[in-house]
Amino acid sequence: MKKNIWLLGVGLAVLFGLGNICLKIPAPLELHVLDVGQGDAILLRTGEGQNILIDGGPGQAVLEELGEVLSPLDRRLDLVILTHPHEDHVAGLVPILQRFEVDAVLLSAPEYNNAAYEALIEEIGQRKIPYSFADDDNDFVFGDLKLDVLFPFEPFTGDTVENVNNVSPVIKVTWKDTEILLTGDAEREVEEQLLAAGVDVSADILKAGHHGSRTASTLEFLEAVGPETLIISCGLGNDFGHPHAEILQKAEDLAAQVLRTDLDGRVTMKFDYF
Repeated sequence: MKKNIWLLGVGLAVLFGLGNICLKIPAPLELHVLDVGQGDAILLRTGEGQNILIDGGPGQAVLEELGEVLSPLDRRLDLVILTHPHEDHVAGLVPILQRFEVDAVLLSAPEYNNAAYEALIEEIGQRKIPYSFADDDNDFVFGDLKLDVLFPFEPFTGDTVENVNNVSPVIKVTWKDTEILLTGDAEREVEEQLLAAGVDVSADILKAGHHGSRTASTLEFLEAVGPETLIISCGLGNDFGHPHAEILQKAEDLAAQVLRTDLDGRVTMKFDYF
């Protein structure tokens, strides 16, 4: 994989008869792991202006983060994905649906009692947003960008599950020769299922499962992925001790670069065609 990480600080003033408007010019592909504290929110943005948001983090920090990344005129999300209904993934999606035009929603929808989750489901219904349920047959293509859902093998819709982290879709994002693996909060049980099934999880970039917890990112899984970069989304000084030292040591042993939202803030990677 050949990639450029751009620091894009150039604004263009363009006159459309409405005054000067500052436009942010997208790279062919942008990955933004948003700084939402102890939670997950990830934005994929294509050069054609398509936006895919995976999770919304806790609270409303995601709104401020998107305001920093997107143009003020860009109020459309082509796809919103909720990996699982824990508060630190779902809460920020409710205000997102209220402020953005959302074309479609992908859910891994187990039975789960959570006020923010229930509010999200109600919002989807009220706004008549098309939705579908995650399984490995439900993939998405946006031009050159493909989102290949590797897990779950069967939908969790309406199921009561012991560990709701493990309903998280594992998604391989492919653009040209770049592969990014997004794992939500999927833990070792999901990793073992993927490896046992012979699923190709190899990727250049891995978003570590469950915020860098020792309950995910087994050595066997990391070796199968073989990431050049490991991204960890977690909050500074969080109560869970994320990321755990074992995960950081594994990354060091595998010579993977580690980027962390708690220390580095928003993690942005921009990829060109060459």
